[in-house]
Amino acid sequence: MKSLIIIIFFLLTGVQSIAQETIDIEDNKVYGFVQEKAFPIEGMTIFYQSFNEEFNMGVSTSKEKEVKLRLKFVVEKDGTFGDITSESTDVDYGKEAIRVLKMMPAWKPAQHNGKIVRSAFTIPIIVRDKKKKKNKSVNKKFDSRLIEKIVLDKTIETDKFEFKCNCSFLNKHTNSKIHQTAVSYTLNDYEGAYSIIIQRNVKKRNIPDFDELMNDEGLRGEKKFIELNETKAFQISNDSQLYGGYNTLIFLVSNNNLINIQINTENKVLTEFLVEEFMKTFKLKI
Repeated sequence: MKSLIIIIFFLLTGVQSIAQETIDIEDNKVYGFVQEKAFPIEGMTIFYQSFNEEFNMGVSTSKEKEVKLRLKFVVEKDGTFGDITSESTDVDYGKEAIRVLKMMPAWKPAQHNGKIVRSAFTIPIIVRDKKKKKNKSVNKKFDSRLIEKIVLDKTIETDKFEFKCNCSFLNKHTNSKIHQTAVSYTLNDYEGAYSIIIQRNVKKRNIPDFDELMNDEGLRGEKKFIELNETKAFQISNDSQLYGGYNTLIFLVSNNNLINIQINTENKVLTEFLVEEFMKTFKLKI
């Protein structure tokens, strides 16, 4: 398993009825719109990071330090990729993008009206030279001396958790099929957001192996084990190559619930401060 970091993966929407529990896989139509989109089992951020790590910029004579392209493909019913095409100004980079996608782990396929279906997918890809120095934009627009002036006095409280921040409700998505709820809050004074994703009755195969993540050399970032709510958790932080800013992701499991906590801002110092304060006030009720 490679890479991981945050980007809110609210790809799962729609409410399924009990009558839709029986899945029909006979339809070979490629759907452009589905109730539940296909998505990487390990999350979109892990997918993007893994893609960047595998991509070989040496296939082209171009001296560009950054490659932008678009991939179009079909996510098959078994989660593999078909009909892959690439839109790129560099033919060699386009071919390399297709090669890398074929190496990526299978996704969770889309579902529509209770059926597993083939679905069309288009994603933008930005690949940066691995030798390039870290993006200094992570530290722009923020004076670290302002940290001492930040007041986190607003209590966010639900029936499943509570914590203090200076933020406002952004959105909420639920997927009853996999018992998942994702809630997002945006910072009031700075660019950034909190996201808390809870999956109930999670199957063992869908729970990340924290020790495996810790020892995975392909997983970039500052990794460590932490304790949150008196429960062992896995934390990884790094700068987002795709969207900019600095992100922290925390995984923990409690009473058969998989909890994914994501905090990202435009600045590393700010993110680290918010994570530290979050851990002091976060209370899990499930």
